[in-house]
Amino acid sequence: MSVTGVGGADVKARIDAILSNRIGLRLTLWKRLALATAAVTAFVGPLAAGAINRATLSAEQSQGVTPGQPFVDPEARFEVVSIKRFDTSSGTPRASMTPGRFDIAGASLSLLVGQALVTPVDRIFGLPDWANTELYTVTAKAPDDPPPAALALNVMLANLLKDRANLATHRETRQLPVYDLVFARTDKRLGPGLKPDSPECQAALTARLEAVQRGGPVPPPLVGVNDACSSMRFNPGGMVGFNGVPMSRIAQLLTQSVGRPVIDKTGLTGYFDFTLQWTPQPGSEMPIRPAGEPPAPPPPAADPDGPNLFTAIQEQLGLKLESARGPVEVIVIDRLEKPTLD
Repeated sequence: MSVTGVGGADVKARIDAILSNRIGLRLTLWKRLALATAAVTAFVGPLAAGAINRATLSAEQSQGVTPGQPFVDPEARFEVVSIKRFDTSSGTPRASMTPGRFDIAGASLSLLVGQALVTPVDRIFGLPDWANTELYTVTAKAPDDPPPAALALNVMLANLLKDRANLATHRETRQLPVYDLVFARTDKRLGPGLKPDSPECQAALTARLEAVQRGGPVPPPLVGVNDACSSMRFNPGGMVGFNGVPMSRIAQLLTQSVGRPVIDKTGLTGYFDFTLQWTPQPGSEMPIRPAGEPPAPPPPAADPDGPNLFTAIQEQLGLKLESARGPVEVIVIDRLEKPTLD
């Protein structure tokens, strides 16, 4: 939920841009569509990152860490819904998710299914071809007193697809390619970019987790997005840094960059600070980026002599990714029809 706040505002650069009266490039329709797709992906990505595979979740539960989630009525539904075909000749792609409202234009049904089920699209099997090519505009309003939980939006979206597109699914576990995150050295020594948090931060972060699980208020020292114990930072060109994260979160972040689930097999518990810098491959994405920020300047040229992501993990974190096959929970589409339009 805090992804939109971690990029930094850079107020001076924004004021300079306003005073210089720079005019943005005019985009063609297809460029607008591409931009909208990227924007929607940026919104869905953080939600999809929360869809932890069964192995990782079991590891956390075995350590006594059970994610605290407020109850969401599985029958929660939007009060008003409109679904129309997206007009590629004159429509303007957009994505707006505000409290109580869901408004998106130029989205495929596969994208909506992925968000509704809080699952990366590559772990959803049985989608018909048209679900990736036909685009829709969906506008929905929640009741005036929607359930007080972030996932309520996904529950209502899933029920919308059940009601208007006859969505029916089941979950199963399949053996799929994964990466096991393990120690790179036999002596299990960590790299310079990965170190345990201080005892004070370990205690403060544990207290916050316990408070969230109880449904109580977050302890005062950790109310902010960025503080001495918990923060996120990243730069274009292949650099990320996080303070106060468990190994399961690091595995989730790596999952977004390597194209398959990353399973934490280190056995490390507690919270860590880590910094990772590498040379991205052409066309690759950073593991996480802010949503709603103004367009960023072109990233600096990548260092041609810099390490790729796999090498950087080994050299800087003291860990490595081993190719394997493992149990991954997936969703299988039993039925999905073209939605009923208004």
